[in-house]
Amino acid sequence: MILNVKQKFNAYWMNWVKKRNRPGNPQILTSHNVYILPSRFGSAYGFVVITLFSAAINYEISTIYLMTFLLFVIGMASAVEAHANLKDLSFTVISIDDAQQGTPAKITLFIQPNHKIRFGIELKIASHTKLISRIEKIPTEGLQIIIALETTSRGCFTLPPIIVSSLFPFGIFKVWSYLYFNEHYYVIPQPENPGFWPPICLDENVMNVLASGDEELYELKQVENPWMAPNLIAWKISAKNQSWYQKVMQNNEVGCWLFKLSDLSANDLELKLQQLSYWLQTAELNGQIYGLQLTTSRISFSRGKEHLKRCLRQLAVYQ
Repeated sequence: MILNVKQKFNAYWMNWVKKRNRPGNPQILTSHNVYILPSRFGSAYGFVVITLFSAAINYEISTIYLMTFLLFVIGMASAVEAHANLKDLSFTVISIDDAQQGTPAKITLFIQPNHKIRFGIELKIASHTKLISRIEKIPTEGLQIIIALETTSRGCFTLPPIIVSSLFPFGIFKVWSYLYFNEHYYVIPQPENPGFWPPICLDENVMNVLASGDEELYELKQVENPWMAPNLIAWKISAKNQSWYQKVMQNNEVGCWLFKLSDLSANDLELKLQQLSYWLQTAELNGQIYGLQLTTSRISFSRGKEHLKRCLRQLAVYQ
């Protein structure tokens, strides 16, 4: 019963907080969305102050009155400085790297202190409170930081709230706030070697892709008749040298690979997607040209980091 009450209270609290924090990028902390309460040490500190104040009244000792007053002033100054340490901080999501299933996603944030040095800032994902990133000092020019987000299953997810907190300066008060970004990240399947490689797919359209100007893919060979294969002629080089030069692929066979979900015999869909992930990443690592075909969707032949990202994201969201 106590657990249910706690869960309902947390849900009510997060809904109330979200209404006060408009999602967006960047996020700026203001007095409207920075919260402050005594810490555990602060609660003990307050108990001591109240005890000393009671003793001063009962025994009418001026020294205890003075000590109580000083402790009270220190506590109030700590509250003001703690709140000011978070107020006006600006957070911007620069990028969120796609992560493989089971490995943390890396969120790159830029923190702008707005003309004031900040101290002792902690950042953590609201749903993963064990991974805490601590910043001892944020200079006036700002700071870039990477925080980790645990991943358990593949898919496309909305970035959960990020909790910003601080106990600066004396640990008497804890101040915190929440960051809500309209950003998404992808968790791709972990690669799993299926134990074989699919057959090469000879496609005449790949000739045009390879001959489109990628100097790392071909060598030059002087020919007499350019019209035998005009799409392979290096026209700019031929014009400069007044001879015909043909692009000859470094591989004896110009081919590509179309990775299909139907080519895998495993019964488990997740295992099939992991095996496709292995093929895609291996093909990219080897500089090969490849495409992806799931059931109805198909990604045409290409290569490069953006092409690989597009293919892997298709695996991440496939149902």
